Amino acid sequence: MKKFISIAIALVFLFTLMMPSNIAQAQADTKISLKQAIEIAKEKLGIGDSGYEFNSNYNEYANKKYWNLNWNSTSKGNISVTVDADTGRITSFYSWTPTQQPELKIPKYTQEEAKKVAVEFIQKVAPDLFKQTKENTSVNNYSSYYSPDYSFTFERIVNGIPFPSDSIYVSVNKSTLKVSSYYLNWNDYSFPEPKNIISKEKAIEIFKEKLGLKLMYNLVYDQVYGSEPKAILVYGIYQNAPIDAKTGKLIISDNYYEPMTGGGGGEGMSSQKLSPEEQKAVDNAEKYISKDKAIEIVKNSLPFPLGSEYKLINANLYTGYDYPPAKSDPMWSLYWNYNKDNKYYYVSATVDAATGELKSFYRGGSDLDNIQGKTPTYTKEQMKKIAEDYLKKIVPDKFNKTEYVDRNTLNSEIQPIMPSYTFKYVEIVNGILCPFNVIYVNVSPYTGEIVGYSINWTDVKLPSSENIISLDEAYKILFENAEFDLSYVPNYDYKSPDKPPTINLVYQLNFYNYIDAKTGQIIDYSGKPVVKKSETTFKDIDGNWAEKDIKLLVQIGIIDTKEENYYPEHNILQKDFIKMLVKAIQPPYYDPIPPKSSDEYSYYYDIAIQKKIIAEKEKKPDTLVTREQAAKYLVNALGAGYIADLNDIFVINFKDADKISSSSKGYIAIVSGLKIMRGSNGYFYPDLYLTRAEAAAVLVRFLEINK
Repeated sequence: MKKFISIAIALVFLFTLMMPSNIAQAQADTKISLKQAIEIAKEKLGIGDSGYEFNSNYNEYANKKYWNLNWNSTSKGNISVTVDADTGRITSFYSWTPTQQPELKIPKYTQEEAKKVAVEFIQKVAPDLFKQTKENTSVNNYSSYYSPDYSFTFERIVNGIPFPSDSIYVSVNKSTLKVSSYYLNWNDYSFPEPKNIISKEKAIEIFKEKLGLKLMYNLVYDQVYGSEPKAILVYGIYQNAPIDAKTGKLIISDNYYEPMTGGGGGEGMSSQKLSPEEQKAVDNAEKYISKDKAIEIVKNSLPFPLGSEYKLINANLYTGYDYPPAKSDPMWSLYWNYNKDNKYYYVSATVDAATGELKSFYRGGSDLDNIQGKTPTYTKEQMKKIAEDYLKKIVPDKFNKTEYVDRNTLNSEIQPIMPSYTFKYVEIVNGILCPFNVIYVNVSPYTGEIVGYSINWTDVKLPSSENIISLDEAYKILFENAEFDLSYVPNYDYKSPDKPPTINLVYQLNFYNYIDAKTGQIIDYSGKPVVKKSETTFKDIDGNWAEKDIKLLVQIGIIDTKEENYYPEHNILQKDFIKMLVKAIQPPYYDPIPPKSSDEYSYYYDIAIQKKIIAEKEKKPDTLVTREQAAKYLVNALGAGYIADLNDIFVINFKDADKISSSSKGYIAIVSGLKIMRGSNGYFYPDLYLTRAEAAAVLVRFLEINK
């Protein structure tokens, strides 16, 4: 969400610059002058006069007019504001202040405090609109300590029904409680009244009849280095669409288009001595087909001639990789083009370097890409026959195992607005979908030419379909766990981009997971059970001295809440402490090394060993952790182990210093000096085991260190 907002703001600011000579014309065309826009921004946002350089520009985008105002200072930072030139509303705000202080990993202020600031800000800049919104907590607060801000999204409510396309977004800095950014997306649309609509029960019947759950195979991966995919049986939503609450019809866009894949790049050569792994790659490469053979395969497989006028620009051999969650095959990627009479033409293709199978191609150019003013001359059925005749020729065995999947199930004819129309074929085994084995063909409705082709096919052992839950049981699970409610959605006419969308009142299913056909569990794309995030954290931490620290670590994603209890007074196992410590030092989206085992703890140990937090010989997952051992892990995680090993430079004043091993003196001196681990009554107690409550408190203090 945050990434989307940033892009949207950037587009508004950068879309069109108008020279000062034209600003006078803009003033005449807008209800709000530049002077008024500046006054509105300064009054609402409290922007001062001194110390800033000011510049402005005007732009028009999507039939709306905007003043973009910018205040810049080398010492104070930057402030950017967008004001609607017709309504005077502030539609975006961004503030950046230079600071010498590193961002704190532990928030200085709570999410609740930040939300109060966000609400007060909106009530100041758009009080009338804020009254028409409701907070959407499902998209809010990526509260990892790697983000400096809390974010809040408030969706528009019309007639008591959500309209998610219109919303107000605010981000608040965790360390300063200052608003970092604000974005308003609000439109003057006409909304149908929620009268004479079908019931939710009727909508569910339509969903089951026209869309519904499908029994299908799904590929999952163990996230293990070099692992092979595994197929599982699931019930999933293969096709989804809003259901018009007035008519009961599906709302399916006619502009469905799936682009084909292409390739390109450069080549390199090395004469240095090869490592064993490099030599292995070279040996494997000798098993692959040559570039000339790959080119021959492409030319023999294309449904059109690739003449001599096309020049080969790029030819790359990608030898594959074994990085989870997928293995890639060795692939030749080829790209040709030519230019003539101010027109361009190109063809890209990929060929499996091991089997010689054409995996994809895409053809384009001035004539094919530019459809303005053209009228389709081929019907959907005519194009479908062209696609299937080609598949019978190029992949007959695989094509015979597939069925055509028509996304536009209610449309007998299409009204394409794209250069080509996509036909999709999915493998069916014993009446069950294999959506990972799929073939696409793109056909031009203007020329009848095949312009694109792509095949993804994985040979994998399929599980038995015996002893699975029934479709009725799957539906019961689905509607007990998924939202299926009324909402307003915009329906755009992409053939008339300047025309405002029609707003439809719809029933829409929000469900992006699967139902395990064997167990009935809700699972994610990787086959793992989906754990509902509870409002509370653990049942057994209320009143515990470390309650605040435990809740904080839950909030920022270091402690899992899969269990009902945390057991704060139990001693912590090494594997749990290592897992929490690793999660504390690296973002959850960054994997420095691929996991070598499906065991979750092995993954965290691999990272800890790589980062020299713990040595391989010290790995004892189910043992308890002493305070002395914890000190070593923490200092190593800080990257200060090499300093701690200089034991002679440290003096320890604890009364039980004689019980601290000489090799750990530096580590304990550092953690106590940084107040990460504290003693009691002058004692450090190096041999005592660390409790789970103490582990949480120690990790919070660890994260408060500005490294």
